[in-house]
Amino acid sequence: MKVNKLDWDSDFFGLRIGKADIVSDDDGKILASQADSLREGYDLVYVFAHHGLEFAAPNAKLVDIKTVYSLRDFTDCEKNSKVMVWDGKSGVTDELFHLALVSGEFSRFKIDGHFPTGSFERLYSRWIEQSVNQTMASEVFCYMVEDLPRGLITLNRKGNEGTIGLVAIHESFQHRGIGSAMMRHVIWYAREHHCDRLSVATQRENVSACKFYEKAGFLVESETDVWHWWMGK
Repeated sequence: MKVNKLDWDSDFFGLRIGKADIVSDDDGKILASQADSLREGYDLVYVFAHHGLEFAAPNAKLVDIKTVYSLRDFTDCEKNSKVMVWDGKSGVTDELFHLALVSGEFSRFKIDGHFPTGSFERLYSRWIEQSVNQTMASEVFCYMVEDLPRGLITLNRKGNEGTIGLVAIHESFQHRGIGSAMMRHVIWYAREHHCDRLSVATQRENVSACKFYEKAGFLVESETDVWHWWMGK
């Protein structure tokens, strides 16, 4: 089994990180048998597996069942005057940073305590920064309440497809229909810009997010088990 080094992750977290993909139980056994040799070159290996496959190795933990949803029916959509596209010239405010952290409540980088302290916060801060400067997103949508962003959805458009990234509603404004209103607006916007497919990834453990996407008409497209295999921890 081949493990590929992830240069960006390694540099960002200050660890030697690799990634392996397994498509059968035999793949998992072969990968686990390589522990001694892998330990010489890696601190951590992300193992991505078809959902339901076995991977048994010391210090390996299932940290996520990555669930990808997609939408092709754009009929349930409408423009909302309270949703605006954030002006990149305004930079990233404290409110946007906060919403970015809220969006990662179930992130594997938050629930796995082996990462250096502050890693999750730095990662999601980088994510919103690169979304605002249009490196990781085409648009950053904000639901405004008294001139402050209280809801967040980022969208990256390529051709006729759009990928939703960060999604969050401020804790004090949840359960008010803001998320649904924002999503209908984003679907409307994507349709107006000639997208015919939207996709978004979340964690299966994030039950409220899964229900939210399903209510908006998204269908499950794939599920992938993600393991963090720490070498020597």
